[in-house]
Amino acid sequence: MKIKLGLPIIIKRVRVEGPKATREVDLILDTGARFTSLSWGTLEDIGYDPAVILGRVKIITANGIIETPIVKIKNLCVGDLCRKDVEVICHDIPEIAEVDGLLGLSFLVHFRTVVDYKEGLLEIS
Repeated sequence: MKIKLGLPIIIKRVRVEGPKATREVDLILDTGARFTSLSWGTLEDIGYDPAVILGRVKIITANGIIETPIVKIKNLCVGDLCRKDVEVICHDIPEIAEVDGLLGLSFLVHFRTVVDYKEGLLEIS
């Protein structure tokens, strides 16, 4: 799968599936993020309640270290590349209202990912 690069690198129409629903979201590519993150509202929409999720992890944000819920979602797909049981954290990104989270390493490590700035392309295969 090849995607034309923009800045920031936004992956459009990522499919996230939970126990109750599937939703398409836009995520920023973050090759430095250990986990994929989804907004509170997105997790609620697909059937998870972040307020009662027992698993928690500490993450470093621009505003310091915070503790956030972590859950394995049923399925995450970028185009036709899918992965079951992807660990995602619940974290809203207030600075960037047009995205629903970050596509991080909890998904990317399962695929070959090439960011070619010279050609202006992102390839995930």
